[in-house]
Amino acid sequence: MKNSQAWRPWSEPRRAGAVACACVAAGWMVLAAPAMPARAGDPAGTAPREGVRFADVAREAGLLLQNASGSPDKPTINETVGNGACLHDVDGDGFLDIFLPNGRTAPPGLRQPPPHSGLYRARGDGTYEEISERSGVASPGYWAQGCAFADYDGDGRVDLFMTGFGRYILYRNLGQLRFQDVTAAAGLSGGRGWSTGAAFADYDGDGRLDLYVSHYVDYDQNSPPLPPPGSGANCMYRGKPVMCGPRGLKPQIGRLFRNTGPRFSDVTAAAGLSTTPERYGLGAVWSDFDLDGDLDLYVATDSTGNYLYRNDGRGRFTEVGAISGTAFSEDGRAQASMGVDSGDYDGDGLFDLVVTNFSNDYSTLFHNQGGLQFQDVSLTSGFGPPTLPTLGWGVAFLDYDNDGRLDIFKANGHVYPGIDAHKLGTTFRQSNQLFHNEGSGRLEEVGRSSGPAFAQQRSARGAAAGDLDNDGDIDIVVNNMDEAPSLLRNEGGNRNHWIGFRLSGSGTNRFGVGARVTVTSGVLRQIREAHAGSSHNSSQDPRLIFGLGAAADAVQAEIVWPGGGRQSLTNLVVDRYHTIQEPKGPP
Repeated sequence: MKNSQAWRPWSEPRRAGAVACACVAAGWMVLAAPAMPARAGDPAGTAPREGVRFADVAREAGLLLQNASGSPDKPTINETVGNGACLHDVDGDGFLDIFLPNGRTAPPGLRQPPPHSGLYRARGDGTYEEISERSGVASPGYWAQGCAFADYDGDGRVDLFMTGFGRYILYRNLGQLRFQDVTAAAGLSGGRGWSTGAAFADYDGDGRLDLYVSHYVDYDQNSPPLPPPGSGANCMYRGKPVMCGPRGLKPQIGRLFRNTGPRFSDVTAAAGLSTTPERYGLGAVWSDFDLDGDLDLYVATDSTGNYLYRNDGRGRFTEVGAISGTAFSEDGRAQASMGVDSGDYDGDGLFDLVVTNFSNDYSTLFHNQGGLQFQDVSLTSGFGPPTLPTLGWGVAFLDYDNDGRLDIFKANGHVYPGIDAHKLGTTFRQSNQLFHNEGSGRLEEVGRSSGPAFAQQRSARGAAAGDLDNDGDIDIVVNNMDEAPSLLRNEGGNRNHWIGFRLSGSGTNRFGVGARVTVTSGVLRQIREAHAGSSHNSSQDPRLIFGLGAAADAVQAEIVWPGGGRQSLTNLVVDRYHTIQEPKGPP
């Protein structure tokens, strides 16, 4: 367990990309990272959740980028949505690097030099080097919102997509920590309004990664000024004047881009995603909710019913949010939804949904009942009630204590800086929340007992979860409104056993986005899915990490690759990452 009293570099970092052995499993090559040292005195049962604590080590690690999002008092809605966080191994050295999109100040010249987005390269010792300018992704002056990492051109190097005001930016990874703006060449230039969440997936099964981009309000810097606080019915909150929207402002439809190699083509209408009336789109995630072999799309929308687009496997979608039970709360209300993630929290083999919402309303846990039908179990599961005072943004399913059950992290922060003075039971700066999965469908909020990181109060926005120090437990990066980010280091989650997978596709989908991995160990059976975009304006660790509890014998895995191929692996060594190469030809 790491020392929670004082920061020190993550001890004995292991180059996870190094190959320790080559093992043949089910006829295919498996490359395994070095094993962790044997652990003496493992507990007889699963380690108690109280043994896991989180400490914010962002400053000591060198993660110092100061967020900018308009003016401190946030008089207009464009200043309130904030920025995401994205994780990926940009340079292939085996450690996750961190990208933080940034906004602008209001007025624009308030800070000199102007704010820029930040790419932080992991040194491998727990600290980071900012390489934003020399890598070519700083984009000063661009008011960014979100980001997503994905290898869109299949060259084996992960590229970076950014959303924001007025346009998108697609940066192609040239290698040697250099990126090139290829937005125009890729067919993604032109006026694009206000874009927010982004997620990559191969929705049509042609082997290339396609792109969905959420859009929010029909506004960018070239639009007429937004109405001032208190100027209309949609500019008041509990009788107090606040910034206007989103109700009363024109929404903007999200866009689906098909990757035709090497360009993207807008197929929003042709694919059936041009639903009316438009809604205020934020978080988005691709997931095979009906396990029919193709990826469906879920989009969280603010103050309107959420979208669930069912993929028919032939390039067309049908919007089924209302009939699936995922558009509204249990009592039929549209909620003000922000972030979203999918994962199987109850171990029944079906992907469930978690959605973050506005304060004085609960965030929502939708249980997948099968047949593309969901039930709102927010209140009965214990997840919803503790979220009522908070306003949620970034969110992630994660097994932070490696007990084999998915828990939930939720980043919180209000949109009205002046709300504290009105004594309405909520505040602008809030603590983030951590929900432990107790089993049998129950979740318990355990943030107060999970270390000093959860005592902090910030107005958080995007969040991305991943194993930043390669020690087998999940850490979390949070982008905070008008402040430096947080890096929540997991201390003690690896006291239980674990196993992780890096997926290497044989075609142009080189990181296996959309692959489904099932791990079995004794009576424990878990399923995960590889995503490239989720949460709020964020993308998370592309590796799939499974907690195994205290006993981990006869670990087996089955991989369903995006093209439909299946691969079985047996007798896997635990407490390490395995790099799995997709077989070429018939499985």
